[in-house]
Amino acid sequence: MNRHGHPDFSLNPLHPVHDFHHKGEPNLPDYCNHLVLHHHRLPSHFPVRSFSSQDEALSARLEEGVRSNDNLILLTPKGTRWAFNFVETPQQAPRVVVGKGFEQEGWGDVAVPSAWETQGYGQALYTNFQYPFKVDPPVVPDGMNHVGSYQTQIEVPKAWEGKRIMIRFEGVSSAFYCWIDGHPAGYSQDSRLDAEFDLTDLVRGGGTHTLSLRVYRFCDGSYLEDQDMWWLSGVHRDVVLYSKPAKAHIWDVHAAPEVHIP
Repeated sequence: MNRHGHPDFSLNPLHPVHDFHHKGEPNLPDYCNHLVLHHHRLPSHFPVRSFSSQDEALSARLEEGVRSNDNLILLTPKGTRWAFNFVETPQQAPRVVVGKGFEQEGWGDVAVPSAWETQGYGQALYTNFQYPFKVDPPVVPDGMNHVGSYQTQIEVPKAWEGKRIMIRFEGVSSAFYCWIDGHPAGYSQDSRLDAEFDLTDLVRGGGTHTLSLRVYRFCDGSYLEDQDMWWLSGVHRDVVLYSKPAKAHIWDVHAAPEVHIP
């Protein structure tokens, strides 16, 4: 047993496999419904970067990672900490207040990006071929599905007024909801892919807004992510707020090379 009273599944033998008897029932929560991958998540695209001028684009050192500029704000620079609440089951997760966000009484804080297990919350699990929970797809057991809630303030530049404003999460494990000032912005699951939401109708240029996240340790997608790995949870990659011209902008780039053999 770990310190939370849960079995240490990293040391237990393979759990028995049950039949796939769930059919994506509408009463299943999103994180246990294989018919739901996201809500309001923008289509995936090539990671096009925007710059304020040609000189800035030519001098950019992309290998150094994301840096803030006139059109982009890195919300998670080194040393960033966000308010954080940890509970052991989804039923214990704090509720969002419309127009406000989470009530933060008694909350701590964690470094972002990071895995909350490395910050003193919960326990990291290691598995090679077995699942760390009872196999009953698409359901993951609530009893060990820890939930981390994050909250911070974001400031939108006045110069972004009239532009399209979006937020990009470059990695969140394993599923999460996002709210702005207590209003839903979206839901996504896929621990290693970007998740982007359009915030244009939820924020205003020159305004300060509350960003709230509820992150689930496991979801139905965890059945596909299991491999020789450590199971770690939370906002583990950078978060970026950025703007684009409202009327027209480059969203994606496609390349179709041809091979000519003489």
